Amino acid sequence: MPSAMIDAYQVYFDAVLAKTIARYEERVGQRFDAPISIRCADHQDFWAYAFMGHKELRLEIASGALDRIREVWTKALTTSSRLPPNHQIELLGHQDHAVETSFAWLLQHELNHQAIGHFTIIPGAGLSEAQCPNGLGIVELDTSQPSQLSELTEQEKAEIHMCFELQTDHDATEIVLGAYVKENWPLFRYYAVCILAVLFIIEAEERRLSKPFRQHPFASTRLFMLLGHLAELPMIPGIKRAQAEGLDHLPADYLPTSDEMFGYRQAVMSPVLAASQIFAAACGISEAWDELGTAEAMFADIDTILINQNRDVSAFRTQGARQWAELQPTNDRLLRSLGWK
Repeated sequence: MPSAMIDAYQVYFDAVLAKTIARYEERVGQRFDAPISIRCADHQDFWAYAFMGHKELRLEIASGALDRIREVWTKALTTSSRLPPNHQIELLGHQDHAVETSFAWLLQHELNHQAIGHFTIIPGAGLSEAQCPNGLGIVELDTSQPSQLSELTEQEKAEIHMCFELQTDHDATEIVLGAYVKENWPLFRYYAVCILAVLFIIEAEERRLSKPFRQHPFASTRLFMLLGHLAELPMIPGIKRAQAEGLDHLPADYLPTSDEMFGYRQAVMSPVLAASQIFAAACGISEAWDELGTAEAMFADIDTILINQNRDVSAFRTQGARQWAELQPTNDRLLRSLGWK
């Protein structure tokens, strides 16, 4: 690629990173805890790589990552335009803004690897979304630093990386969506659909590589988490109010009415689930959408967690919910070791 084009990508990456950091600091209420740099790598494939170098978080993103997001959005919107109006993807502005929002979520995801503390568990290693030149998943760079990685099997390392991904998905999504306000339903739907683009691209890359052990959770698992986050969002203000008041229960009138919750699921969650089929097809993996299970089963699994507080694998009906439950013991151990539990 001509150097002028790489320079243009670099300018774009720098600008989106600046907005991503500002979003993080606004939502979290404090400065990001490390200097950050980003470099555009002239590479046609989709990948993103994060590592710590000299106490700085360094991001290397392939130019192909942005190209792939643009391509997938174009395909998705072309498909969407052929559907009845009430089944089409609704943008909030130009397609370029949707591309930028998807790319910004990818960067927010990478920032949160550092914010959560993942590099303290894997000193001397980096983390790669899809296959970068250095490797895939947890990439050991400096074997001279003490690390528990050498004692782990490839399967155990892959499971740890999948848990890292679930954790950063959660925090990046929380930061992008923001707090619940009824007037923001269109924004929540839009941001969630922008996140879908990245989730299904990564799933397509995982399937293309066909490695012995998966490095990323299934797209169905990440979609289950995304929908679960959306489902919980309206309840969070009431939960925080009850906690602030020292209550040992959650009064029903602290929560949205059943009519509001029904309207929210219809206006926000159902369109996100429907859009996932469009993005799966746009990424060339329509079979991934077939693996999600029915909408009724997906929402039932979400209620199993949020209402019944059940995390047992046997309680779930969908692939995504079952994998989420299977990863919870490892995920909980990691969160405890990081001081989050």
